Amino acid sequence: MAKKEVIADAVDNNISIEEGFTKLNGLLEEMESDNIGLEASFELYTQGISLVKMLNSKLDDVEGKLNQVSET
Repeated sequence: MAKKEVIADAVDNNISIEEGFTKLNGLLEEMESDNIGLEASFELYTQGISLVKMLNSKLDDVEGKLNQVSET
């Protein structure tokens, strides 16, 4: 199996929640690869943490909006 090249990608705050989860799943698959080095694994981990934080923020916003709708 060829070693995948890790490209540092800043988290795009304009992506949808669904796209974010798709990217997160891709990062996890790469991290589970047998041919990934420590530095590449750490870079993927860092990207994943940033992505999780962004997704949590987006989900909190959606929850707030749902609460507002439910109260009216």
